[in-house]
Amino acid sequence: MVAAFSGLHIGTSAIHAAQRGLNVTGQNIANSATEGYSRQRVNQEAVGGPGVPAFWSRYDGTGEGVRVTSVTRMTDAFLVARANNSNAALGNLSEQQKTMAALERTVSEPSETGLHKKLGEMWNAMGAAGNSPSVANAAPRSAALERAKEVAAQLNHLSNATTTQWHDTTVELAANVTAVNKMAEDIAKLNTAIRNNDINRVPSNELLDQRDVLIAKLADLTGATVRASQMDADVNFPSQAVDVIIGDKALVYGTNAATIEVHDPNGGEYPVDGSAPQPLQILFTNGADGDPNAPGAGEVMDLSSGRMNGQLTALNDIVPTYMAQFDQIAAQLADIVNAQQGLGYTVSGDTRIDLFVASDGGTTVTAGNIRIAAGAVANDLAISRGNPTGPLTDSNGVTHPASLDGDNALAMSRHIGRDDGPDAAYNSLVVNLGVHSQSVNRNVTVQENVVRQALDARDNVSGVSLNEEMTNMIQYQHSFAAAAKFISTIDQALDTLINMKR
Repeated sequence: MVAAFSGLHIGTSAIHAAQRGLNVTGQNIANSATEGYSRQRVNQEAVGGPGVPAFWSRYDGTGEGVRVTSVTRMTDAFLVARANNSNAALGNLSEQQKTMAALERTVSEPSETGLHKKLGEMWNAMGAAGNSPSVANAAPRSAALERAKEVAAQLNHLSNATTTQWHDTTVELAANVTAVNKMAEDIAKLNTAIRNNDINRVPSNELLDQRDVLIAKLADLTGATVRASQMDADVNFPSQAVDVIIGDKALVYGTNAATIEVHDPNGGEYPVDGSAPQPLQILFTNGADGDPNAPGAGEVMDLSSGRMNGQLTALNDIVPTYMAQFDQIAAQLADIVNAQQGLGYTVSGDTRIDLFVASDGGTTVTAGNIRIAAGAVANDLAISRGNPTGPLTDSNGVTHPASLDGDNALAMSRHIGRDDGPDAAYNSLVVNLGVHSQSVNRNVTVQENVVRQALDARDNVSGVSLNEEMTNMIQYQHSFAAAAKFISTIDQALDTLINMKR
């Protein structure tokens, strides 16, 4: 009779285990499309009989059923860390790729509207003016002046577009810093909730998933890594709280978070004097409470990966490098053209009339401030090598009437082929830009494959397979039905046994 009643207990435990399995399977199916969800698995163990028999009975060896010991969150910390690190490296490269793509759009070569084309048109127009030096025919000189204005305008465009790109990147960096501070705060709050659950022996699977999603996003931005929280190193319960580390400093220390800010010595504005901007940095404004190695206010955050590192690379290296080359091209153009202007005469006999000047009145010409001298007109072009306002004496001592010879304008046009001229410098810039961009694109492609493999490996462990869950659901359904049938059979046996006693 006792054995029969124990069968009811075994059947009940089987029903409870099957029901728990169905519930967990349903949770997996419901969250199959939830970002960051890790599939869960029911852990069961057999329940043996009593180790010490009762006074009037003994253990018959059949056991006492099954019990659910836990619900495990299927994840692999190593694979998660590898995926986060791979994503951080991709984020760094992706930001550089975005920067290079924007620069290529700005330069837009080869093109019918690019600087290369406009420089060529200007030199050719100068040559045409030299071939038609008549005082009465001002059209070739007017065309040359207009082409020169277009070159200056194109250099202004290159500078303005690059400056805007730099400014927009600073705004994106500041927004990312704000997001990092918010995510660090949220991770610290989740650590608190997880820690409390650990103390009370309550599962935290969903909280752990939410925290991992935030950590993955934080790693994408900063290259952050995690470690078991040192705040709980001496506690006597298994805490799942973590510290979030960037460089060698804790952004999150257990249940507390540090804060960071962007330090921009430029005040958000790109220098207009042709100098390079001062480097931007990410600084800690305060460390996390309780961290014995907390960074002091103003300490630099050491970024080596992530999107924010890519943005700092763009702001402090890539954009200033190409801007400096634009400025160099503008300065070369002004020096060459103005020097050639000084070797000739205008139709009025004037000399040393600078054609390209700085719009701010300074002496340093840059791509941002280069322009045609205020009030310049077509007849200000020094197209003649000889002085057209006075009589000219040849080598035989014969005096001739003054005339425009056009030789200086022709000499001006020949600067198109100078190895140290603006055309050669610009061509070199375009080639280097293309090579640099292709190199970054190749690195991004390689890293995307690395990330894909890392995510696949992680998802093979953590991801929900609907086919597998359907199989589990059928298994638990049959287990439930079998347990119910078992209980029904035991009930019939008990009924028969009881009727035999009557």
